[in-house]
Amino acid sequence: MREALLRAERESRGLSLERRKRILDEAAEEALETYLRQSGASVRLESEEGEATIGSGELLLIADPLDGTTNMAVGIPFSAVSLMLSETEYLSGAIASIVLDIPRGVAYKAAKGLGAWRDDTPIRLRRKARPLSKAILSIDISKSAPMNRLRRLIAKARHLRQLGSAALSICLIAEGTLDAHIDVRGVLRAVDSAAALHILKEAGGVYRLNDVYMGDLKLKRDSRLSVIAASNDEMLRRIKELLR
Repeated sequence: MREALLRAERESRGLSLERRKRILDEAAEEALETYLRQSGASVRLESEEGEATIGSGELLLIADPLDGTTNMAVGIPFSAVSLMLSETEYLSGAIASIVLDIPRGVAYKAAKGLGAWRDDTPIRLRRKARPLSKAILSIDISKSAPMNRLRRLIAKARHLRQLGSAALSICLIAEGTLDAHIDVRGVLRAVDSAAALHILKEAGGVYRLNDVYMGDLKLKRDSRLSVIAASNDEMLRRIKELLR
């Protein structure tokens, strides 16, 4: 998939932004479905672009074949393929996940009850929470962000980033690079975030989904959520207090 996306990126250079985004999304979806069919997979695919049954559809595959489309289209090296297998229609049924950092070729992975990895290196969060003034936070304030809720957090935190891919941002928490990711707009899609949330959980991180601690999520392409994901409970608590 990575090679197909990089090829589509090269071949679409010079086109309008919207045209490039459409080409990249279509290339990602086609590459994923082709790979699944050729590999003999048996899944019910629920992706950003639609639904499909491949083989007998024994497991649910929740997918965003390209998270961070705009980044890739304009040349910002921060985009990912996000895939999660589940035994049920809920996040709690997750059994395996992968988020592939397309520009770097780095794979973040998790298996239920076995942990999480960055490529082949185990990742496990252990550190204590840093003060918010020193924490590195990812925050999505595009479109419909409730600025009245975010004002105190923005004033308190000194190192804020808006990176353009929820999946990769959450994986950066799992590896210890970021301290938290905040998106309280209520528009983040399950297909964008499910795999990364599973990876974060297996790495020892925590989250609130729709203001429920370690909450569950229905894995449908139209499922929307608010999320606060963090490296530990103390960081999560501090952020939640500032969002009141």
